[in-house]
Amino acid sequence: MIQLTIDGQEVTVPEGTMVVDAAARIGIDVPIYCYHQSLGPLGACRICLVEIEKMPKLQTACTTAVREGMVVHTHGPGVEKGRQGILEFLLINHPLDCPVCDKGGECPLQDQTMAYGPGESRFLEEKRHWAKPIPISELVLLDRERCIQCGRCVRFAAEVAGEAQIDLLGRGDRVEVNIFEEQQFSSYFSGNTIQICPVGALTSAPYRFTARPWDLDQVESTCTTCAVGCRVAVQSSANRVTRMLGVDVDAVNQSWLCDKGRFGYQAVNSEDRLTEPLVRRSPDGELEPASWGEALTVVADRLRSVRDGRGGDAIGVIGGARGSNEDAFAWARLAKAGPVRRSRAPGGHLGRGLERRRAPAGPVVHHRLAAGYGVLRLLRERLALPTLVGPHARPRPFRRERDLAPAGVPCRPVRPGSIRNNRCSRD
Repeated sequence: MIQLTIDGQEVTVPEGTMVVDAAARIGIDVPIYCYHQSLGPLGACRICLVEIEKMPKLQTACTTAVREGMVVHTHGPGVEKGRQGILEFLLINHPLDCPVCDKGGECPLQDQTMAYGPGESRFLEEKRHWAKPIPISELVLLDRERCIQCGRCVRFAAEVAGEAQIDLLGRGDRVEVNIFEEQQFSSYFSGNTIQICPVGALTSAPYRFTARPWDLDQVESTCTTCAVGCRVAVQSSANRVTRMLGVDVDAVNQSWLCDKGRFGYQAVNSEDRLTEPLVRRSPDGELEPASWGEALTVVADRLRSVRDGRGGDAIGVIGGARGSNEDAFAWARLAKAGPVRRSRAPGGHLGRGLERRRAPAGPVVHHRLAAGYGVLRLLRERLALPTLVGPHARPRPFRRERDLAPAGVPCRPVRPGSIRNNRCSRD
């Protein structure tokens, strides 16, 4: 452990800790743009300048590791002058887009210009201009005029996602963040670059011009598009889901989300979303809206007729990772009490270890988003299935103790559709 002093406060941190992290531990705010705890240090933006005794020049707090007995000053005439100069330099070509920028209201460049900026600019020449915005994928839009070349998106793509499809191109005042010619930004994790961008250079196509941060209501939840269970912040405005953001949970997703989890919320607001049961009342008829009672009665009658005529093996049950643990438990009870052939969808995480079976020839009941615990309970009642008693009547854990990884082993993000087993640590 290393002991040092920051602004008169002593702090003890592990060896190798950067000064910016040591300051954060005792509540001292050091402005940052290029630094991110999950990415390697770069020191590109220089806004985190601090004064360290016995060093002749200001140092970047994000690339300077702590040393025993180090004395750091995060404020002072020299530090303030240095930060003002850096901000003035960053704003030379940065457009005054704040009123129309999606980042407005949650932009670190806005906040830190107000806190540490010079107040006015001495730059009177014409700013640099680029065509804007340009779509680098179906989900991500790039505004090169706003970019401050912090390199967060570049390092995420190369270090975390392992797909170096975006980079800093050009030299001098023509440096730009962009993708390679005739190649789209096709990473499964491209949306994370939007969230970690400290300015409005990378913006979300679905979220563009839909809301302002102060208009959003936010609740934390769990992503339901796969069984990893990433922690998310669901933001809504005017009773419509507008955005999903990753929440930093080290044992699960470390704030990262795949694009399926980040942008899948659009199905909630879709006009094609199924919001009520539909019943085909005749073999050649169209699907028509019906009440839950009528729909469940139709399903129960058809399942009963197949079971009585052809046996339980003619009925298949397909589960999946989109439902909650309670849904999966109710679905399993329905299958066990049938009896029906038990099957699972490719990529399902429940019932791991069972062989995959070909879908049966008879009717297949598919568990989707609407098939919750209450709906399945009503279906059981209409089928007059016996109520399970004994040890099978209580939900079993989603993962058995032996399925968990040793303590300290984190989960990694998974591409949509992957069935790789993601074992989270016990803590």
